[in-house]
Amino acid sequence: MTRRVKVILNPASDLGRSRSAAALIREIGAQYGELDLEMSQYRGHAQELANEASDAGYDVVAAAGGDGTVHEVVNGLVRGDRADVMLGVIPIGSGNDFAYALKIPTDVETAVARLFNGQPRTVDLARIEDENGRFKIFDNNFGAGFDAMVVVRTEAITRLHGFMMYLWAVLQTIALYYHTPHLDIRFDDERVSQKVLFLTVGLGLRGGGGFLLTPDARQDDDLIDSCTVNPISRLTMLRMLSQAIRGTHVHSKHVTMRKNRRIVIRSDSALPIHIDGEVFAYPRDNIRQVTITSLPAAIQVVV
Repeated sequence: MTRRVKVILNPASDLGRSRSAAALIREIGAQYGELDLEMSQYRGHAQELANEASDAGYDVVAAAGGDGTVHEVVNGLVRGDRADVMLGVIPIGSGNDFAYALKIPTDVETAVARLFNGQPRTVDLARIEDENGRFKIFDNNFGAGFDAMVVVRTEAITRLHGFMMYLWAVLQTIALYYHTPHLDIRFDDERVSQKVLFLTVGLGLRGGGGFLLTPDARQDDDLIDSCTVNPISRLTMLRMLSQAIRGTHVHSKHVTMRKNRRIVIRSDSALPIHIDGEVFAYPRDNIRQVTITSLPAAIQVVV
C-alpha cells in the first residue's frame, strides 16, 4: 500500500540553504507516490502543520530541516505520551544529530525514497516540565547551564553553519560565560547535591553537530543518559573539547555518567536550558526547576 507523505520544510534551516531542496523533494516524491510539501513560516509553525497533518490522515509526516525542525514536528505529532503517525526526516539542517543517531542519510534523494520504502523503528522520547507547568517533548537531548548558553550564542552567529557554528559558539561561551549553579538533582532514587558547570541528557548520542556527549545512549531502552560536569577551569574545558568530540570525556574524573528514567533538577539560580538545540529557557525566564521523564516507545521513525 502506498504511503501518503506530508513533508514540512523549514526554509530557515541551515541559514536558509534548505529552501533550495524543495523542488528536488517534490520531484523525487512524485516518483514514489503522493507527497505534499509545505513550508513553515515562523517559529512553532512546523508543530502546527504536523498536528494538522496528523489529523488529515497522512501515514508519514516528515521534517525537512535540522534538529529544531524535527523537534517541532515531533511536538506536533505527539498526543499525550505517544504519536500515532510515523515520523520521517530529511536532514538538511545545521546539526542533524537526531538523523545521525538513526543513520538516516543526508542525501536528499535517498532520504525521500526512504519515506516511502523505509521500515519504521520505534524510539523513545522524553518530556520536560518546569515549575510553572510548561512542558515540551524532546527527541534527542537536553542541556542546562554551559551547554544551553552555547545554544543561546548560536542564535547570533550568521556566517557559520553546521559543526563549525557550534564549535565557535562553544569557544565564545568558554571565554565569556562561567557560572556554576548549585543543583539538587534526583536521578530516579539517587539524590545529588553539588555545583555543576553543566548537565546534559541524551536520548541520542550526539549534540551540537559533532559532540558525543552521551556516546552510550540508545533510543529504544527507556533510559535517559546524562552527563554531569563538575566545575572546572577554562583551560580544562579547552583540553576536554576534543574528548567531547570523540566521546572519551566519559572517563574523566570531572564527569559522571548515569542512566535513568526520571530526573528532577532544582537550582539555586535561574537556569538556561535547551532541548534539541532550541532554547527552552533563557536566564531571564528565571526557571529553577524541571522534571524530565522518559516516554518509552513513543514514536515510530521511518529509517
